[in-house]
Amino acid sequence: MSRAFHKEEIVVPIHHIGILATSLSTTAALLAPGTPAAAAPTAPASDSTLVLAVLPADHSGVPPRLATLECDPDGGTHATAGSACDDLRSVDGDIAALADEGGICTREYQPVTAIAAGLWEGNPVAYRETFSNRCVLLHATGDVFDF
Repeated sequence: MSRAFHKEEIVVPIHHIGILATSLSTTAALLAPGTPAAAAPTAPASDSTLVLAVLPADHSGVPPRLATLECDPDGGTHATAGSACDDLRSVDGDIAALADEGGICTREYQPVTAIAAGLWEGNPVAYRETFSNRCVLLHATGDVFDF
């Protein structure tokens, strides 16, 4: 089933797309079997690796925040990898199923889009959702996008 995209859905500035594409292609190269990076004698690669991004939806020129998250063993560039992996383990890698912690956020409208792509226990993950501000994002996704 194909999905039609409307002009108003494309809200990522072109320079952000380049940064995301580079990050995703680097991660894909590291995950692909048979590549020199995969063949190097290092610790076993995690089959739960995600590239995470938080993008301002208002084209404000603020650069996207990017991180990699590896689980089992926990690591990557994510600042709180252990707790982010614990959050994902609690929902079997389904970011949309994370429980909203509630809490108080301002009603300030500064939308951010959260994007995740990669693998969870060997299964593909693709997530994208826009939140009214960073506080709402963090309450909805726990530590996953807190980097």
